[in-house]
Amino acid sequence: MFKFDLSAPQGGSFEVSASDLGLSQSKFSEIQIHLEVEQLDRAIHVTLDVRAKARLECDRTLQEFVAPVANVHEMRLYAHGGELPEEDRIEQVELEPKQRVFDLTETIRDTLMLAIPVRKVAPEAEKLQIQTVFGAPAEEADQRWSALLAVRKEYSHK
Repeated sequence: MFKFDLSAPQGGSFEVSASDLGLSQSKFSEIQIHLEVEQLDRAIHVTLDVRAKARLECDRTLQEFVAPVANVHEMRLYAHGGELPEEDRIEQVELEPKQRVFDLTETIRDTLMLAIPVRKVAPEAEKLQIQTVFGAPAEEADQRWSALLAVRKEYSHK
């Protein structure tokens, strides 16, 4: 668990293990968290910069590889009953009346999980040719399309 003391908010850099965040240690390593805290009039602005090494499976070769992942998340913590400005585009969290500690574990875990790329391609697989045509070549095109194919050929040479 990664808890944040609201009575004396301080930033800093921390290293946590994957198990502290409820993640697999075989998938994530070297998890670094940089926490910035800014005390505002009626809120606390928190910025999390999360970096780690993730073991991913290549979408092209199905081989595992290790890649760095990083993500930033911002949030504002407001006192209970305080007004939440609607124009803010960052996460807003209303604190309980006597809350002195805020648990950042789930936020850190989610920020790290969102850092995993959708397209996972190993560096050595970037230049591999991808087969896009499968099976035997198609028979001659339907004759009903011949006029359209002629126009297409004519305009492709111009």
